[in-house]
Amino acid sequence: MKRPRQHVLEDESRNALRIFLPSEWIIRDIKPDYGIDMEVEIVEDDEVTGKVIWVQLKATENKKPNQKTIPFSITTKHLKYYESCQLPVLIIYYIKSINTFYYLFAQEYIRETLSLKNLDWRNQKYANIKFPLDSKLADIKVLKSIATEGYLYVAQQQLNLKPETKSALYWLDGIPQSDDEDLKKRTLKALMNSLANDYPSAIKEYEDILRLLTLSPTQRMSLLLNLGNAYYSISQNDNALKNYKAMLKLSEKVSDKDALEGKSNALAGIGLIYSDKGDMEKALKYQKGALKIHKEIGYKQGEAADLGNIGLIYYNKCDLDQALKYHNDALKIYKKIGYKQGEANQLGNIGLIYYNKGDLDQALKYHNDALKIHKEIGYKQGEASQLGNIGNIYLVKGNLDKALKNYQDVLQIERVIGHKQGEAKALCNIGLIYRAKGELDSASKYLKEALKIDKEIGYKQGEASEMSNIGLIYRAKGDLDNALKYYNHALKIDKEIGYKQGEASDLGNIGLIYSDKGDLNNALKYHKHALKIDKEIGYKQGEASALGNIGLIYSDKGDLNNALKCLKEAINILDTCKLVYGRDIIQKAIDSFTKKVSGGNS
Repeated sequence: MKRPRQHVLEDESRNALRIFLPSEWIIRDIKPDYGIDMEVEIVEDDEVTGKVIWVQLKATENKKPNQKTIPFSITTKHLKYYESCQLPVLIIYYIKSINTFYYLFAQEYIRETLSLKNLDWRNQKYANIKFPLDSKLADIKVLKSIATEGYLYVAQQQLNLKPETKSALYWLDGIPQSDDEDLKKRTLKALMNSLANDYPSAIKEYEDILRLLTLSPTQRMSLLLNLGNAYYSISQNDNALKNYKAMLKLSEKVSDKDALEGKSNALAGIGLIYSDKGDMEKALKYQKGALKIHKEIGYKQGEAADLGNIGLIYYNKCDLDQALKYHNDALKIYKKIGYKQGEANQLGNIGLIYYNKGDLDQALKYHNDALKIHKEIGYKQGEASQLGNIGNIYLVKGNLDKALKNYQDVLQIERVIGHKQGEAKALCNIGLIYRAKGELDSASKYLKEALKIDKEIGYKQGEASEMSNIGLIYRAKGDLDNALKYYNHALKIDKEIGYKQGEASDLGNIGLIYSDKGDLNNALKYHKHALKIDKEIGYKQGEASALGNIGLIYSDKGDLNNALKCLKEAINILDTCKLVYGRDIIQKAIDSFTKKVSGGNS
């Protein structure tokens, strides 16, 4: 059996690169190889910095004489993969005869060189890339620079990656087009704060820029959009809505070409807010407006994002079949344009639909597929999200230890990447596992730690959720007064931020407390209020739960006919919407009450 010379060269290039790199740096070979050969982590002054680059190595024996550039043919599937990676990717070309490395910073080269010179490269099987002679890897300073500045470049592009567009609208990349270095510097600072999930600091920076600097209408649009996004990220929906609407108004003063993409983003943002407020018809109207624009301008990634958002609206309406249709349409587009992060997100959304349909094995399959992609592209936040979703499935299956392991893995990732909102959610999930295990003091500890984080970062929706979960713990302990106190706090916050689904849930929890206290009239009042909101916003799962609770109260009051009527209505909703959560409990109550009613009439 012969060993090809190219295989020998590849090993020699790896060895040469290891010799070139400082011995204290951490080098990890990546297996299986999806187009990345190794991961390099920089160590400075004995400190592991966390600065990481991915490397794809290629090699040849000799460089042709008098070459102005060094050409290389590479598969486009690898280039598409590099384009969506969350870490900087270096393509390094080793020429053995002169023991020299040449390099390309993949994401920047694809966006700013290859895509401009060859607009159709994504439709080809192979693309030609060229290493300039001045791209010689002379010392490790280049690698240090790319590990920092390159990461910032990748992060900025990930805010609005447009792999299939022929010309990017500059202002949507976040940095307004301007000769004003102060404007660029301050906007980049705000963007980096947003990427670090420090939204209050980002908001302050954006508002200072808008107040202090002279801006063109297009620049102001860019900043208003980013400011609205930052407010939305911490559930300050009224402030987000104000900025999105200000941007729409300003778009009337900008040429159609420059305004359309921004207008579509603002429409999508407004749609998300109305979805949170429970006004699903308005939410659909705005999201479909964004979709129409993206279809008109041929922006496929925006079209896919809008389809996914519309899917989420149908998901919130508990119309799971319609939601599945839209998420599958979005998934097809993301696969076609090679945007792996979008593909993984839609796989995760489809997994959530199967989870709500009660098909846990299908849900697990989709979440594992999404997890695999997030790991391949190095998107840690997505990886954490899917691990959490998988943990939820194990929880429902009753495998608490597996669920706990997943949530602990999530917590570790969120802390490493500094994602505070995700850290709080992971702590909350761990707390809920301990609650399920009956370890209420441990549960309370984790939930209060999550609450502290959400308060620190100003994430109101998370704060309300933690309050509600802590209320669950006090209720489980039999401390109904403290439970009621926390539920009322949660209700107050959800009302303030206009989160109708949360408001209905809080009202239902308060109703359960009054039921525990034996105050059935107050309990009935709160459950009916919750039912009214759930009907208004079209949240069928909540509507069924509220009807179930009302039916049980009628039963406690001895009104079995009304109890049966409400419970059967709840079952009808669940079956019509193909929902399974809570169905078995309601069915058992119906069976029991039917026997009582039949026995009473015999």
